[in-house]
Order: sequence, then structure tokens, then C-alpha cells
Amino acid sequence: MSRPPGEVPIRQFMQVLLVLLVSWMTITGAAHAAAVVLVAEDGGYDASTVQTVRTIASTELRVRGIAVTDDPRYHATVPLSDEVLQGVAALGAERLFVLRLGRLGEKVMISLEEVKAPDSTLFASTLMAASIEEADTVVPRLVRSVLERVPPEQTAGIATVTEQEAKPFNKKPGEGMLILGLCVEPLGGSLGWSYESQTWRLGALFQGAEDDPAFFGLEGAWVPMEGQTSFYAGGGLGVVWPTGSGGDGEGRLGAKVDAGVEFFRLHSVRLMVGGTAVIPLSSMDGADDVNPQLWIRFGL
Repeated sequence: MSRPPGEVPIRQFMQVLLVLLVSWMTITGAAHAAAVVLVAEDGGYDASTVQTVRTIASTELRVRGIAVTDDPRYHATVPLSDEVLQGVAALGAERLFVLRLGRLGEKVMISLEEVKAPDSTLFASTLMAASIEEADTVVPRLVRSVLERVPPEQTAGIATVTEQEAKPFNKKPGEGMLILGLCVEPLGGSLGWSYESQTWRLGALFQGAEDDPAFFGLEGAWVPMEGQTSFYAGGGLGVVWPTGSGGDGEGRLGAKVDAGVEFFRLHSVRLMVGGTAVIPLSSMDGADDVNPQLWIRFGL
């Protein structure tokens, strides 16, 4: 019996189309190989909480184009063993992601790893959550970190900064002081402000003494001893100008060096006794190249 014209070509076309469709599905399946997510450490949280955290990770992986295979055997916490790896392989999954929850008081250390074997980690990321309720912020960031192979710190956004990351930095102790000074030889005085930490002091100071150049600028000192008393050594850079009758009255760049002993370091006041030398960095009429002075200063 003769066939209607065009019937064979249409049937052949449909067969070719079917073959191409199957091939495309195979290629797509290979490119998006299924994955399994399991929890290897639960931090002592109940099964419902653990399953919720696991679901957050699975959902985020799916959003990012990775098919996740669910198996009831891996809904609870399971150890990462050869038997588990064999079970994952039997499901046809080619990628395995492992969640770990570590408890530190109220804080939770959440880790996500992509592994090939119990002792072979391809990439791992960890973030500290203030509580388990922060898992919905932390886990998606860990998924992105592991998939993109970037540190978890680079995955933060305005809406996803954790409470731990937003915590203010703790600072080493220090205190500000008003500095009042009396120059014993030659007679003079000083006024300034300094910030003193455990081993150093930094501030601004004005000082002047009869017939010696006046100084105004920044100063710093090393105060190495942590007890009640410590020696100090330092210096400063600023502007100096002549105060005697033989000077031109013009300011110029100058420096000073200091050395002495600081008392009452463990109290809210300070007593500093030491010597200072004011040094104009260019010639100055009416002043020596080096002008030594003896000072008593109080920090209040």
C-alpha cells in the first residue's frame, strides 16, 4: 500500500528530534550532577533544628542550579564514613556537602565543606553565628563561599552581616591627660594634651622658657615599664621661635628630645621629671643649636 507523500520524512524528523532531546537531557544532567547534603556534627541541637539548617543549605544549592537529592537516611546527623560515601555514590550524586554545627555557649560555629572522601576536603568555609537563629543568614553565605571558592568574609552584604562581624573591636586601654609643666632651669612653663597607652604616649604640647626658643608641636614617648614607675624617652617635631631680645621673632621648623622618669603610672595622675633639649633645625639668632632644659610635668 502506498503511503501519503511526506509521511516518512515527518516520522524520521520526529525520531531525530527525540534523539536530540534525550541527548540534551543527558548532557544537562551531567552538567548539573545531583548533590547530597548531610550534617556530620549537630552541636547538640534537636533533630528538627538540624533538619531545618540542612534544608536551608539544600534550598540555597538548588537556587544556585545544583540538584539536591533527598534521602531519609541523611535527614538526621550521620558520621562521615566510607559507608556513608558509598551510599551517596549509590544515589548517583557526584557532589557531597557536609554541614557541621559547633556550639560555644550561645554562639554557633557553622561550617560547610565540599568533600570527596572522609579525609579529602575540596573547600571549606566557617562563620560564627550569634545564635542558631542566625543560620538563615550564615548558611547561604557559606554555600556561596564554597561554590565560588572564596573566603566567607567576601560574601557579606549590607543585609547579611552577622552579629559577630558587626561587633565593635575591643581596644587596648589608654587614657587622655591634660599636661601642665614647670620648667625649673631656665624658668618657664608648658601646656598640652597627651594620650597614654600601656607602652607609649602621644600628644601636642606648647612649652617656653626664658631666653630659650619656644616650641609648639607634636610629641611622643616610649614608656616601656608597666609598673608604678618607668623611664621614658621620646621627642617631638613642630615650630620653634626665639623669645629672647636678640632674635628675629620668626618661627621655623624645630625638634625636641626628651628623657626622664614617670611616676604614679597606676593612678589617674602622672608626675614626669626629666630633661628636654629644644633644637632649631635652622640657624636662629639669639638661640643655641641645642637648648637643654629641666622640667617637672603633671598629667591630670
